[in-house]
Amino acid sequence: MPHQTRLFASPDEKPSELVRTMKHLAETILPEKAASGDYPVRFDHCFKRIAYDVAVGAKWDTEVTPPFYAHATPKQIRRAVDVLQEMAEDPNRAAEYNRHSLRYRDAGA
Repeated sequence: MPHQTRLFASPDEKPSELVRTMKHLAETILPEKAASGDYPVRFDHCFKRIAYDVAVGAKWDTEVTPPFYAHATPKQIRRAVDVLQEMAEDPNRAAEYNRHSLRYRDAGA
């Protein structure tokens, strides 16, 4: 059965399911959508950076030991999935979240 992406993660979704959803969105769905040129970034690692940073409210690897999916809290993973889904729905949200991520990184430099 093909992987179906839901609008938002359900509160009772298991962490392993959330991680699968997160990877599918960041590695497949968003790069495909970004090919249109409507997104501020194009590659999976950029979408992950944005989602992880927004999920923790800082440069993610200053708060969570890499890799994110293995060490983030369930709440952080759920938030990252929500951010990825919002970006998949609206390139403008992706641009907004990218600005947040870049500010977190500029402040941490």
